[in-house]
Amino acid sequence: MGMSLKITPSENVHTMDTLRIKGDKLEAKLNIISGKQGEFFLSYSPSLKISGFGDTKEEAMEFIKMELQGFCEDIYSMNNKERENYILSLGFKKEKFHAKNFSKAYVDENGRLQDFDEGTVKLEILETA
Repeated sequence: MGMSLKITPSENVHTMDTLRIKGDKLEAKLNIISGKQGEFFLSYSPSLKISGFGDTKEEAMEFIKMELQGFCEDIYSMNNKERENYILSLGFKKEKFHAKNFSKAYVDENGRLQDFDEGTVKLEILETA
C-alpha cells in the first residue's frame, strides 16, 4: 500500500486527530509532537502511540512516516470488525454520520509532552496527501 504523506508546521494546537477509511485507502490528520531528547530528535504521535527518532529532525520524521506505513499495513491485515475494534481501542470514536470516519481528541490538554528538552518541542500536522 503506497501512501503519500506531508508534514505541515502548526502554530496552533490541532485539537482533533482523524482517521478515515475508504476502501483500501486511509486518510489521516494527526498531531505530531517533535523535539530533541538528549542527543536525538524524536517525533511522536500520541493518538497512535507511534514514534520516530534520529540524529536530525528530518530523520525522525522519516522514521515516523515508516511507522505510520507499518500501522496502515497492520490495520489492513485485519478484517473490518477487528480494524474497527482496534481503532476504537486507541481512543478514537466513530463520527455519528460517517461510519468509517474516526476521530480522537488531543491527549494532552496543555499541549505539552513530558521528557523533551525544554525549548525544542514543536507541533506539526501529519496528514495523508
